[in-house]
Amino acid sequence: MEITPERIRQLLFPKSLAVIGATNYFGKWGQFITSNIVAGGFDGPIYPINPRADRLFGVKCYKSILDVPADVDLAFVTIPVQKVMDVLLECGQKGVNSIVMITSGFGETGEEGKRLQRMVVEYCSSKGILLVGPNTMGIISPYRGLFATGPHTRPKKGAVAFVSQSGNLGNQLVFWATQQGIGISMFVGSGNEAMVNYRHFLEYLEMDPHTEIIVLYIEELGKARAFVELAQRITEKKPILLLKGGRTASGGKTALTHTGALAGENKVLGKAMKQAGVIMVNIPTELLELSAAFSSVPFPKGNKVGVVTLGGGWGVVTSDLLEEMGFVLPELPKEVVDKIGKYLPPFWSKINPVDLVGTRDPDAPLVAVEELVKLEEIDAVIVLGIVGRKEVVDLLLKSMREVDPDTPPEFLKRVEDFSGEYEEHFARKMVEFMEVYQKPIIGVSLTTSVSGMVREVPGSKYKALFYQSPEQAVRGLRAILQYEMRRNHRMPLSPISDL
Repeated sequence: MEITPERIRQLLFPKSLAVIGATNYFGKWGQFITSNIVAGGFDGPIYPINPRADRLFGVKCYKSILDVPADVDLAFVTIPVQKVMDVLLECGQKGVNSIVMITSGFGETGEEGKRLQRMVVEYCSSKGILLVGPNTMGIISPYRGLFATGPHTRPKKGAVAFVSQSGNLGNQLVFWATQQGIGISMFVGSGNEAMVNYRHFLEYLEMDPHTEIIVLYIEELGKARAFVELAQRITEKKPILLLKGGRTASGGKTALTHTGALAGENKVLGKAMKQAGVIMVNIPTELLELSAAFSSVPFPKGNKVGVVTLGGGWGVVTSDLLEEMGFVLPELPKEVVDKIGKYLPPFWSKINPVDLVGTRDPDAPLVAVEELVKLEEIDAVIVLGIVGRKEVVDLLLKSMREVDPDTPPEFLKRVEDFSGEYEEHFARKMVEFMEVYQKPIIGVSLTTSVSGMVREVPGSKYKALFYQSPEQAVRGLRAILQYEMRRNHRMPLSPISDL
């Protein structure tokens, strides 16, 4: 059976769907998936299959998928493994196009599970049914309004695609992305990959107009050379961020019991991924940090960085990080020093990094950032401590309300409102500067924020990006610079006989 990008598109954009094993019994997978689909607002026909229920979540139920009076594009299977083959026979008779097999107990459990998994694949292939899983936690397709995972995370539409052999880890990444304001184009927990594997999804994502960045969590590469050749082609157009599970002996052993994956390609993996242009990370949170950079700011053309900081110490730390990672901090021309100096006390640093010496002048940070970003000698700007002050101001106002009742409440409210409004204004100006000068400006808040890392500005293709720490900002900047340099100076794929 040929698995084409068009078949994957049909999976992610179904016209109608069924949930076999749908239930309202709290904590069951049939309840998780069905309630998420309904609450998520899928606008096509939904057919819950349960022989003992008339309605679930306000939707009419059917005793069997054969009783559904219309075509079914996609079926989610959540029943116990012992009943799967009977249900598959009915799906084949019904002419179901695709199945997402939530049910576990297959190849990840041992020889008997592998035998049953082979039977499932053979039957689906004979009927032309596309099979995702088994042992998957579902899929998310925001551009179709389809949210069909155990966790009820409903990320906004965006440009980042997630493909994960671990549904649990992948769902957590999507949840974190939602918290940080990162929009996604799709999520798939590929599970055991009995039929459809991560490479099939990559082939689809290569042509998907909604996807600009691809994030992978992989425990078993399988045909590694095929992946390298595919990835090299894709990374000419779209970055791929990869977290490889099972890199160590202990991790590989755990991967085998998790998805039935055999790890062992890691001796040559780093070299191969570098040749393919794939960006490898070692921790899950770095996938989010880098995807935020790739999806928010223009790519730099070089390694020369300007730094603006509210306090001198953070400027020193950021300068060290930048130099250690191969960046350069150019000296500032006299005219730029003079222009910025009009907004600062005479004792300011007069060098790059620009130390704003804790100024309360609201114009000074914006002037400094624009003066740096428009310089030909500067490829990118990092600005620290401007957005993030609101949290500090809020704590001050809380103390004032507690210990100084004589302070007029309306004054404290004006200060509170100004603090929030200024941060929104600063974020909009960052995006405006990026549009005008086509250079990345990366913020560092130095604190956690309920607004997340990424803040959208209506009408702009760029977004305001604020990391919590300078090392995150420098890592993000380095990743997008390395990708841009490789894309513009691509080397041919060397033979990799070990793969």
